[in-house]
Formats: sequence, C-alpha cells, structure tokens
Amino acid sequence: RRRREPADRRRELLDTAARHADEHGLDALTPAAVAARSGASKALVFHYFASTAGLRRAVALEAVAELEAATVAPDDRPLAERPALAVASYLDAVEARRLVWQDLWRGVLAEDDATQEALARVRDSLVARLTSTVSATTTDALPTTPRLRLLAAGWVALVENVTAAWLGGGDLSRADIESLVLASAVVLVPELPEPARGAVLAIARANSPAAG
Repeated sequence: RRRREPADRRRELLDTAARHADEHGLDALTPAAVAARSGASKALVFHYFASTAGLRRAVALEAVAELEAATVAPDDRPLAERPALAVASYLDAVEARRLVWQDLWRGVLAEDDATQEALARVRDSLVARLTSTVSATTTDALPTTPRLRLLAAGWVALVENVTAAWLGGGDLSRADIESLVLASAVVLVPELPEPARGAVLAIARANSPAAG
C-alpha cells in the first residue's frame, strides 16, 4: 500500500476535525475526538496540530477563510447589488458552519492571536464589502478615520450578535435578518465619504421597515 504524503494525512485529519466541529462545536473538538473518529492515533493528531488549541485554530482559520471568500461578490454584478449579495453570502457561510461560528463568537480561541487576527481581517472585509463596493470607483480604498473604525467595529459586533441570535433560534426569518443587517449599516453613514455615504444610506433606507 502506497504511503500517504504528510500533507494528505494532515488534510484528512483536518477534514475529520472540521466535521466534528460542525456537528459538536469547536469547544468539543479535541485530538482524542479526531483520533477516535478517524482511526488515527492521538499521537498522530498531536504531531500535526501540536495541541488542542492548535487543532481548533486550524479548523477556525479555514472557516474564517471560507467566510471571507464567500463575501466577495462576482465582478459581473452591478455595484449597487453587491452589498446585499455580500450579506447573503455571509449568512450562508455562517449558517453552514453554525456551531463553529457560535463558538467563535462566544470566545472560544479568544486568546489565540492567529485566530483573532484572522477574525479582525474578515470583519474589516465585511465593512469594505458594504462600503467600497458601492463606490463608483471600486479601486479607491475607503478612507479610514478613528471615528469610522470605531463605528465599523461596533457595527460588525452588532451584525455578529444579531446573526448569533438568529442561529440560536431567534424569531426572525432569514430574509428579516438580511434586511436588518443592511438597514443597520446606517450607523456608518455619518463618517463615510461620498459616494459611499449616499449609496449606503440608500441601501439602509431600502431595507428599513418603512420601506416595506
């Protein structure tokens, strides 16, 4: 029997770990659980991931990368449609890995620098998707100020809390959550330059209850 390459073996173990985390949550993910599920030795799991935190980190980083990739709207879609597409894709991605994201938002791996850096990047990306992609010139980076960064961090925290409540069995429908997230972006408007300011304001108004 051909000996498997280390990268292939690690990939197999990581896939097993991801399935376990999707079914039971990151907090329940351990090298022993992966060993039992894969038929590998616990020592082999430790060999590739070093620790329980390392194993959880590897699963979390893949989930974060999947989320960031999912929120990139296709280039052929009109600019005005891209924020809504990004929000829909965001919800699709976190719903697909519900327990992983609930644990991340509850603070599993809160002390892990690599995971927190990845989460910070995906949070920044979500703000960028909603603001710069509605600009007439997509190549222009959105100017950042301390006030905008603070508002953006607060808005992303709101989005995560709303999404976590929905994943946990809230009363609102998926469509309600999409509209709520888009409408809540109005908090960014005072600190946005044009044309992003007008575009985000229009999106927020279109998704407010009064618009219905």
